[in-house]
Amino acid sequence: MAMLTCKFRSDAMVSVSEVKIFLPTDQTANTTREVAGVVTLLHGYGNNCDCWLENTAAVRYAKDNNLALVMPEAANSFYQDMAAGPAWQTWLTQELPEHLARNFRLPTEREKNFVFGLSMGGYGALLLALRHPDRYAAAASFSGCVDIGMMLEARTVNPMVQQVFGPVFGTVSELPRQADLFALAREVSRLPAGQQPRLFCTVGRQDFAPYYIYNQNVNLREEWEKLPLDFGWMEWDGGHEWDVWDRSLVYAIDRFIAPGYAGQVHAAWSAPVTRGEGNRHG
Repeated sequence: MAMLTCKFRSDAMVSVSEVKIFLPTDQTANTTREVAGVVTLLHGYGNNCDCWLENTAAVRYAKDNNLALVMPEAANSFYQDMAAGPAWQTWLTQELPEHLARNFRLPTEREKNFVFGLSMGGYGALLLALRHPDRYAAAASFSGCVDIGMMLEARTVNPMVQQVFGPVFGTVSELPRQADLFALAREVSRLPAGQQPRLFCTVGRQDFAPYYIYNQNVNLREEWEKLPLDFGWMEWDGGHEWDVWDRSLVYAIDRFIAPGYAGQVHAAWSAPVTRGEGNRHG
């Protein structure tokens, strides 16, 4: 395999940004053909582009399915062109794909590009796909901060909210339309089905304080299920944690890229175990 740490120049951000890239190049079956797809994995608030590699089996899942992984750095941007910060969204959706195609010949076709993310990155994955439906075939949010309007309403009682969102949106009194997943989904739902990205959300049932992620996701589900969208939902017991997100990644690959893959992974873990007595001394 090839695990690369790349630093690319961004004109939009007037800076250099780091990206981790996994290429499944060491498998004999993969050396003469293009990767099956490119999965961009977005990190959460307070994390960085290493987190998927450090906390999940993302590389193993990618190798199993001949997938390239792209894990960009995005700071605490909520994947926006920030009011008081860099233009992260422009970098991720315009400049970075050009670098990847030019330097690694990764496929640029919509049907081979997917974007998944956790927490802040879950919101980011849905945002990028809804803002750019011509670029991504599908998007998945794992425990995503999907109802930003609900979070902004808490600014008067939770000063941390203003600290988080002030640099992103500035002093706006309400969430801008171009950052509102509810408004964007209504717009995208008017497109022909073949031009819409497929969408998927997972969340742990115990994911509450301090930002009520479960409640946010239920709000989104109730609204999106009214729209003509290809939208999937899964929930199970769990909090805001890597066990939920690793499992979610398998389900997203299964749903969008390799049907049946989740069953294979589950079967491997649920196979009966025979325990021997081992050697005893003394």
